[in-house]
Amino acid sequence: MKKPIIVLGIGELGSVFARAFLKNNHPVYPITRTTDIDELRTFIDPEFILICTGEADLQSALKSIPNEWKDRVAMMQNELLPRDWTAHNLTNPTIISVWFEKKKGTDSKVLISSPTYGKKAQILVDALALIDIPAHILTSPDELLFELVLKNLYILTTNIAGISIEPNATVDTLHNQHLTLMRNVSNDILTLQTQLAKQTFDAQKLEQGMIKAFQGDLTHQCMGRSAPARLKRTLELAKSFNLSLPTLEDIAGQTL
Repeated sequence: MKKPIIVLGIGELGSVFARAFLKNNHPVYPITRTTDIDELRTFIDPEFILICTGEADLQSALKSIPNEWKDRVAMMQNELLPRDWTAHNLTNPTIISVWFEKKKGTDSKVLISSPTYGKKAQILVDALALIDIPAHILTSPDELLFELVLKNLYILTTNIAGISIEPNATVDTLHNQHLTLMRNVSNDILTLQTQLAKQTFDAQKLEQGMIKAFQGDLTHQCMGRSAPARLKRTLELAKSFNLSLPTLEDIAGQTL
């Protein structure tokens, strides 16, 4: 029997990872809001702990990790950057940029292969392969940072642009009928990502990566339920850095 894996947050994506780990012969222990982590750590020596909470709950989840497990943490959130974990004394966390979605009552839908990096990356890749979800291993922290920014650009651009265009608009509609809006929104997002990551990025390469992801599911709707919250959170972050994001501010002025 392989070592157990702890999954913190058993929502839709958490359940997908749990099933993959079980198929790969890892016992899985869930952590929910009622779980006593201090009790759990007294009798479990996990392979790692995968945090599957939403973005808004990530910081509190990281604070709850016992010191004994801080050398084996994995994360999979959207809007993730190194600044989100560096304050928590984690030792080389494993990160996966998830490019599949799971909605209630449906099976997983893959857009493109999910890149992952860190000590436990191979376990993630092998387990997901058993449930037909492709993933691959990155070779450097720089590659990881680019992939995280790419995912952030995709999520934030599609969600926020979707607020201001026709209901139920797809990424194909956004790209082919609202290209100027798409680029204006993504430029604002990239301005903030550059500030947060303290590094510049190749905007053309990022746009090409985003369009490749569009092609993975051309019918993917732009505006999810969390789009207004993402817009609000993005503008609050920008304000904390005294950044002007004119297109996002205009969208917020019209809709929030």
